[in-house]
Amino acid sequence: MTDTLRIGPDGRDDMVTRALREVYTSPDDPAFWDALEARILARVTAEGDAWYLPFQEWMRTGLVAAGILVAAAALTLAQLHTDSRREAVQSVIETPRTLAHQMATETTPLPDREATLRLVTAP
Repeated sequence: MTDTLRIGPDGRDDMVTRALREVYTSPDDPAFWDALEARILARVTAEGDAWYLPFQEWMRTGLVAAGILVAAAALTLAQLHTDSRREAVQSVIETPRTLAHQMATETTPLPDREATLRLVTAP
C-alpha cells in the first residue's frame, strides 16, 4: 500500500491537481481575512437575523398552552384529593362498629344491664 494520493481511475492527474490547488488556495492578503472576520461578526451580531425571532410569534400561544396544562394538572390533583377524602369518609361510615366503638361514640351512658346485653349480643 502506498501513501500516494490518487485522483481518477488511472492515477494522478497533475492538471486537475494544479487546478484544484488554485481554486482552494487561501488568499495571502491579510485584508481578506480581516474583511471575512468583519462580515462574520456583522452577521452574528445583527439583531434582525437573530435565531430566536421566529419563536417570539409563538410565545403567547406557548404561554397560554402552558397555563392550560397547569390548570388541568391542578384540577386533576384536586379531584384526586377529593375522591380520596370521599372514600375515607365512606369507609368510616360503612364500617360496622364494634361494641367498644359504640360505647366510645355513644352520647348518653348506657345502664349496666343494657351494656351487658349489647356486649353479649354484639357480633
